[in-house]
Order: sequence, then structure tokens, then C-alpha cells
Amino acid sequence: MIRLCHSLVLVFICLMTYTFCGGALATEGRVWIALGESGGPYAEAAEAARGELMRGGGRGEPLVKSWRELVAAGGAPPRLVVAVGVGAMRGIADSGLKVPMVATLVPRASYQRFVDSLGGGGRNVTAVWLDQPVVRQMELLRLALPERRRVGVLFGADSRLFEQELLRAGSERGLDIVAAHAYSGEQVPTSLQRTLEDADVLLALPDPQIYNSSTIQNILTAAYRRRLPLIGFSAAYVKAGALLALYSTPTQVGAQAGEIARTALAGKPLPPPQWPREFAVGVNTDVARSLGVPLDGDSAGRLTDFLRTRERAP
Repeated sequence: MIRLCHSLVLVFICLMTYTFCGGALATEGRVWIALGESGGPYAEAAEAARGELMRGGGRGEPLVKSWRELVAAGGAPPRLVVAVGVGAMRGIADSGLKVPMVATLVPRASYQRFVDSLGGGGRNVTAVWLDQPVVRQMELLRLALPERRRVGVLFGADSRLFEQELLRAGSERGLDIVAAHAYSGEQVPTSLQRTLEDADVLLALPDPQIYNSSTIQNILTAAYRRRLPLIGFSAAYVKAGALLALYSTPTQVGAQAGEIARTALAGKPLPPPQWPREFAVGVNTDVARSLGVPLDGDSAGRLTDFLRTRERAP
């Protein structure tokens, strides 16, 4: 009986040792998926990244929490961080962690400013941008609105970083970019009116100084009064009254970030920052009818397929 009890005690000690030591070791090297905010698109992107990481197998479940919770918990550093949103990207960097990071759900301009602030420390960071490549945007305009060649664009403090790139892409495709600048909220109405006078379509860029919840309805109304279609950069813009939107969903960019993280964990170096590979086109058919634009309920799928085919062509 004494021997049996002694054996049971040894088994218990072994089990507890595994639980507290082996379990702790199992969390070492875990991947963090750090959220800038909870719920909504952040949760969607995080779930897509988690699913892609789990495809690798054998690395344990990624830890998905807000970046503040992850940093505050302390303990062994992760092998890699997927930062979802600008807040998480900056928060993880400011915490002093020196591990590879893949950012997603971040605008290109925000990422560029972030990397510039790191100086030479940006070599261990990459991203899947939220923006669409300008070539893709120009191709959509040519396909969907072939008669409209004068593209109005408002450039703000963020989007002006890529103004020359957009001008060049438009010129190469026979599109005349009617550019105006607004570096403060007060400048937006005047710059917008000047642009609308000379353009026949308005292309919105993800610049929060110009396009935000306080300005979008006024911009849409001003464009609609002049019977100018607006091309947005999210599905919400189509619902609000834009004719078209070219965008990538949180699931699409999150999965791409997860794929990059999975290959990095397998030993490959982080690639340069990337445009979203997958995307969608949204069409507001009510606005199309009102403006006399020949787009219907099937146009979104056709335009998406056309753009994908062109990009895959050699």
C-alpha cells in the first residue's frame, strides 16, 4: 500500500512538472496575433491570419489578443507577431520587442511613415497593405467607365507621397489626372469644387484627412450634383452612394499576412511589403441607373474577373 501511494505521488509530480514546465515550454515560440482594436474588421483579419497559420501545423495555436494585453502579460517573447492595424503595429514596435513582424490592415502611407521612423530597424518588418495598387485602379476605370478620361483626385498629407506614381500610371493608360491638394480639413471643400469642375469621375484614395466619416457624405453629394461617379476604396463606400469601389476584405488581407508569417516560421526571410493579392469590386446599381452608367448586378463579378485575368497574364 505504501509503495502504491509512493508511486501515485511520483506520477502526480511528473504530471504537475509537465503541466507547469512542459506547458510553459509549449508556449515558447508562440505566434502573437496582436489586435489594434477589438471586433469588426480587426477580428476578421485576425481569424483569417490564424487559419492560415494553423495550416502549417505543429507550431501550436497562435495567441490572439489586443497588443496591450500581449505586451502586459510578459513572459517569453513570441517567435513572430502578426500586427492587425496601425495601432498594433506601432504598439508592438514601441514595446521594444525585437521579433519579426507582419503588419496587415494598414494603409501604405501609414506603413511607410512607420518604417521611416524605425530607421535601419525596419528590415525585420513587412506588411500586406490595405490600399490597392494604382495600376489596378486605373485598369478598373478604363474597364468600367471607358468614356470618362478625366479623373479627379484629391491628395492629402498621406496620399501625396504617391502622387507621381498615380499620375504616371494614369498617363500610361490615357487618363488625365485632375489633381488638387488639401492638407487640412478646411481646404477640402475648395479643393473638391476645383477638382469637380474639371473632372468627369472622382477617385477616392484612403487618406483620412480627406475621406472620413465627417466628410464622405458631403463629398458624395457634391459629386452626385455634378453627375460625377465616385470610385471608393471599401464596400462601405458603395453602400453610402459611390458608384464603384475597389477593395480587399479584412479576410483577404489577413489570410495573406498569415501566409507570409507561416513561410517565415518555416525559415524563409520576410518578403518586401505587398499589395493585396485578392480583391473585389463593388457596384451600386441604383447610382449607376441614376447616372446613366451601363453597370448592372453582374458587373461587379465581371469586373473583378477581368482585372484578375489581366494581372495574371504574362
